[in-house]
Amino acid sequence: MSYIADYTNSYDIRGHEITITAPARFDDQSHEIIADKRLDDQAAQLALEKFRKRYKVVSPAEIKSFRANWHLSQRKLAHVLGWSPSTVALYEAGAVPTKANNRLLKILMKDKQMMKEFIADSEKDEM
Repeated sequence: MSYIADYTNSYDIRGHEITITAPARFDDQSHEIIADKRLDDQAAQLALEKFRKRYKVVSPAEIKSFRANWHLSQRKLAHVLGWSPSTVALYEAGAVPTKANNRLLKILMKDKQMMKEFIADSEKDEM
């Protein structure tokens, strides 16, 4: 048998320690924490959200919304940014962008004219 109780744990995300308290499953007899995929995944997600908020990292939802506002497919956005399509897909699925890619996204999300220039440049002949 087991029970669920709050548990405080630290996660290392990009070299930063993120501590969160979230529900976890414990063994009735030993009171040791035991694996519970659903609860463990929820705790990891909370840690990622805390990391994103603390370090102002764009979220998957923000990237999807940004792409939708410009009517771009993942492949087209990747082309505009000079990234691989899998990079955009990974970020939209929850992977944390690199520091440089996060900066670029934040700049382009704030500056419509700059984004227009990136799109125009991507439509020119390649170097």
